[in-house]
Amino acid sequence: MATHHRFDEVQLGLIEDIVSVLEEPDAGLMREDGRRLWRRLLHDTVAGLPQETYAVPRQELVSVVRACAARNGALTHLRQVTKLVAPVLDGYLQPLLEEWRAHTVYGTRSWASLREALQEPLLEPSELAELVSLATGGRRVLPPYCMTPWQAFVHLADANSAADLPPAMVLLEHVARRPEFAHCLAEVIGWNDHFARQWGLLHTDDGLLALRSVLETAGRTEHVITAGDAVGIAVGGGPGGSGSASAQPIMQHRPEIRVYIRVTPDQRPQTAGAHTRAPRLQRYHVSACVKYWDSPSLHREPGTDSAAPITRAQLGSCVSGLLSRMAQQWHNRSEPVALEFFLPLELLTEPVEWWDRDPARRFANPLLSTYRVSLHSLERVQRREFHRAWRVRWAHYKAAADRQRARNIVYQCPAEPSLADDLHLGRLDVAVGSDDDVIGLLLCEPPMKKGELGLEELRLALELGVPVLLYHREKGVPDAWRAAVREIPADEGLRGLRRLAQQWKADAASGRPSPHDLLTIRSMGLIWDNPDHLLDGGPSAPATFVGGTE
Repeated sequence: MATHHRFDEVQLGLIEDIVSVLEEPDAGLMREDGRRLWRRLLHDTVAGLPQETYAVPRQELVSVVRACAARNGALTHLRQVTKLVAPVLDGYLQPLLEEWRAHTVYGTRSWASLREALQEPLLEPSELAELVSLATGGRRVLPPYCMTPWQAFVHLADANSAADLPPAMVLLEHVARRPEFAHCLAEVIGWNDHFARQWGLLHTDDGLLALRSVLETAGRTEHVITAGDAVGIAVGGGPGGSGSASAQPIMQHRPEIRVYIRVTPDQRPQTAGAHTRAPRLQRYHVSACVKYWDSPSLHREPGTDSAAPITRAQLGSCVSGLLSRMAQQWHNRSEPVALEFFLPLELLTEPVEWWDRDPARRFANPLLSTYRVSLHSLERVQRREFHRAWRVRWAHYKAAADRQRARNIVYQCPAEPSLADDLHLGRLDVAVGSDDDVIGLLLCEPPMKKGELGLEELRLALELGVPVLLYHREKGVPDAWRAAVREIPADEGLRGLRRLAQQWKADAASGRPSPHDLLTIRSMGLIWDNPDHLLDGGPSAPATFVGGTE
């Protein structure tokens, strides 16, 4: 009597996919004679398969595939027999069987989000083949049926490596550094972090952190090897140096052009007529610089400074003109562009990602539809007395992530503080200052004006070194906003927050259906200040332009 085999959700989905492939009308298995031959050959190869037949071909295919799936190695025999009878199906079956085998390796963790993120064929076949070659040290060639990073990943899932790290894990690290997959960085890195910890491969000499260090070094190295249209970054050596002739490309990618935009208050005294009592109108200077991946320095392009101080209302049009002039310098480049704004405290409620690229148009054309937009605190970077606490808390965050701590690390101020402002701030100071696990702070009010609670909360967060700040840009923080923040995935911590924010705002801009109130999402303010990125890196560090270094 045959035993009943229990399949999990992934396996059931793969069984359904395999059956759907076998149902292809032109393959011949939907005809009774073709299916009879297929069954006879399969029975000769795999013992114990069910003998009953069905009037409905799909039911018969389901019965056979489920029986093969319950027997070790029988799905491989099913593919071999199918290839003999209906060879046109082999290229569709092979990726599914590799996914089945990969599930036996990674079966302890859901891969739904990772699969969705990597299924899009965003890389050319030659690019994907190069990444597979890098991940395997040239020992594996990408099969022609592998068209997406996901298919390449499952193809390598059970491959062995000459080093500590499995090739599939190495492949994901290379994919994570491709700008095409910036939107799913959290899924890719989180997946590798989880299994590196589980398998004891995080801190070894040839482990995951060591690989990342090598790749980061490669990304900062300026020794470029060109071969046709491929560009690789080599570690060590230079022109004429010991490593220049033999160095192999560590990674192949097309990084972003980063544009750092600094907005600083105009500190010069403003003169007025003797009888004028109008309040002083704050004005600002706007300047920018560019970091190209193939240059060790920051570049000041022509037209990257506002000609004269401008008002707050003029900031959007000023940035639009600045970007239009800078784009002329990029006419021969194909990299995506990321905008990183450094704003003073009083401007942090400005909806910069919603500023129009061309204000003269009659329709909304926000920056976020073309650029990846990030927001940083100008004051935090410029004031060096904030840097130690900031670095300490960030280092604690990275160490906690390595240890896979389960605590969520976003501290939510109450929606309506019942205490007077000074008592509320005092308790907030103790609660956050005494807990190094707090990396994110959800403000109870927007940081609008000097002396108001939201701005005081933000100043306290800067002093305590909290690197991630969330706030609603309008007075009266709605419950929908707090509900959205609570959706930060527990297993990703804050690593998934920027991806979620980007997706939510893209949904709001396009009018796509969303589980969140669109007006609430449009008003989302997010500051993500990573000191490793903003302060370190020598002449290419943003702080050398923004301020905050010697």
